[in-house]
Amino acid sequence: MNKKISFAGPSITEKEVEYVTDAVKNGWYENFDGYIEKLEKAFAQYVGVRYAVATFCCTHALHLAAAALGLQAGDEVIVTDFSWVATAYAVAYTGASCVFVDIEPETWTIDPACIRKAITRKTRAIMLVHTFGHPAEMREIMDISREYGLFVIEDAAPAVGAEYHGKRVGGFGDVSCCSFQGAKMTVSGEGGMFLTNDPEIYRRARLLSSMGRTDSRAVFWSDYLGFEYVMSNLTAALALAQLERAEELMEKKRRIFHWYEERLSGVKGIRLVREKPGCKSNCCYPSMLLEDSFYADRDDVLAGLRRKNIHARPGFPQMSRFPVFEQRFPNPVSRRVEEHGISLPSAANLEEEDIDFVCRNLLRLIRRG
Repeated sequence: MNKKISFAGPSITEKEVEYVTDAVKNGWYENFDGYIEKLEKAFAQYVGVRYAVATFCCTHALHLAAAALGLQAGDEVIVTDFSWVATAYAVAYTGASCVFVDIEPETWTIDPACIRKAITRKTRAIMLVHTFGHPAEMREIMDISREYGLFVIEDAAPAVGAEYHGKRVGGFGDVSCCSFQGAKMTVSGEGGMFLTNDPEIYRRARLLSSMGRTDSRAVFWSDYLGFEYVMSNLTAALALAQLERAEELMEKKRRIFHWYEERLSGVKGIRLVREKPGCKSNCCYPSMLLEDSFYADRDDVLAGLRRKNIHARPGFPQMSRFPVFEQRFPNPVSRRVEEHGISLPSAANLEEEDIDFVCRNLLRLIRRG
């Protein structure tokens, strides 16, 4: 059996073991939230924002973002049509409607021109994604938001460390959210982070994340319908150790992408997702599109890779086609990436010879197709 070439997976060192062991031994009683507080402070400083709330998972952080902004039934939110569905469900949980728009073919991030076309009198916010660690076109998006008075939520779940014109993503919108889920660059098994510069949005998010508890009339008194979204101290210890290694972890991801680029960039019919000028991707999930010149079936290619114990991933299906949503625009780029997109293995334990093995088998399968 060939070595398993995992799609994703973490790098764990003695630092992580040390922090988690300390949390297990000492993170109770008066220290029950010590690592949570350290993580929130460190993450806010890392991104360059004022406030942070650590959550059980990134989906919770995204829901807090939508709820803290006051989104509700009758509101419309412009959402990228290419993402894991938590991006859209977080909006739907509030009763607001998702209006799905297309993505840029070069980066698979939300297309600002499509945002403009989707704005109506009901539009309240833009929910973008820094897809697979590549920054969205934030300058144009923020210009649109100011022009129309719209909130901006950055789903930066896979994009810790990525930069747009020298500024880390997560520091542009009204709210941003990041993930420590096990397939991300920085992991804690599960875990999320809510970020904002607005003190009132922060106050509402902090309140909602802890069951709306105020103690205003009695101990355990709740004045608002809230949620149990807080991160555990043990989880925070692991997340903090990973955050402190973020630059090292990102450099490994970028090195893996470079190995793919060396082997695949000259191949006709393969379009790699590359950095745009002014952007720095964390290359969380190196991705490519099979163009028409190959005539290879994408799913057959993925199945052939899996037979070699190589675990790659197809493009996300268009969320606008899910039964719970409405498709207002066809979004052909999103559909094309759904049908012909591949995200390649980038687990932290992969070395150059593993990437060479992946590329040899990938090219063999494509050419056979």
